[in-house]
Amino acid sequence: MTKRIDYLDIAKGIGILLVVMGHNDFELISPLLNKLFHAFRMPLFFFVSGMFFNLEQPFLRLLRRRFESVLKPYFVIALIIYIVTLSFSRASLLVTTTQLLKSFYATPRYIDWVPLWFLPHLFAVNIFAFWFYWLVKHSRLPWLKWVLLPIVLIIGVLTIDRFWPITLTFSGKQFSIYGLPFSLDLVLISGFFFILGKEIKILEPGRLFSNPLPGIFSGVILLCMVILLPQNLDLSTRIFDSLVVNTIEAALGILFVLTIARLIEKNPFLLTIFRYIGQSSLIILIFHLPIEEAWGEKMLSIFHNPVISFWIAYTASILGPILINHYLIKPNHFVRSWFGQQPIPNDPISLSVPTTESCYPKYNN
Repeated sequence: MTKRIDYLDIAKGIGILLVVMGHNDFELISPLLNKLFHAFRMPLFFFVSGMFFNLEQPFLRLLRRRFESVLKPYFVIALIIYIVTLSFSRASLLVTTTQLLKSFYATPRYIDWVPLWFLPHLFAVNIFAFWFYWLVKHSRLPWLKWVLLPIVLIIGVLTIDRFWPITLTFSGKQFSIYGLPFSLDLVLISGFFFILGKEIKILEPGRLFSNPLPGIFSGVILLCMVILLPQNLDLSTRIFDSLVVNTIEAALGILFVLTIARLIEKNPFLLTIFRYIGQSSLIILIFHLPIEEAWGEKMLSIFHNPVISFWIAYTASILGPILINHYLIKPNHFVRSWFGQQPIPNDPISLSVPTTESCYPKYNN
């Protein structure tokens, strides 16, 4: 029997709203808030994902489930982009095929829809977490994880731009490659937040996030830090200016969002909205960028007002993927499996399809 944890679906909903906002030139609307959201939104996603990491699953089962839930949607979209580009643009077969092969490298620099870098990287983070816990378990030293975690983060931050880019020489010519495959050069940082999420889950996060005062206070401190301190955080472009400042800001932002999520959980109307957005977060992540760009350009040409264009494009880039999910993906059991979604309960056709976990697994009672 599985049960959704509402406040975590809400947190995912808040997180994906902030991600889409940041990808839609929100800096033009509010540079301060844009910097504020950048301080914690990606750490938040890794943290929440880690809260549901299954410590008991065998390695091969982990690979299969994570392939179904995050890698399969990524490769499906990469192929769709390739087919559409080849069919409807003037790009040559060589150019489009080269771009497809680059997308298999799966770092932001080589992906047409840049936000998709999160999916293959999440696959890598799950593998990293598995071997991290394997090492701790076989060391028979439970405290070892608390020694290793800060070391992992420190090494990750100190080497964040080591592979951005990598300069190679071949046949007397130099060329650059940006990042390691699947953004493995980030796995120590993202793995830190992922494993931290799991550890907080073990320590019963319900009590931690139920009291609104620490969460609200953390939000105030975060805002003050962002105003007063110049350090920036952007994992996709390998920016982590300060080990101490950016880590504290990310932790404060995570605490703030999860506290707000617990407050929203008490309001049935807001709960319904944010929970639905959170449960659609994978589809929103996949499809929001092209919708956002198309609507932004059209609205700007009509209204000649960046603010109006922003909010219309932003709304379209949230509602558009939700409608795609509701009318095109969910009703089709075969398409559902392409996007890592579980079969619909009581659907005999869907139940014949192997079950896959979503990008953010369910909690087992």
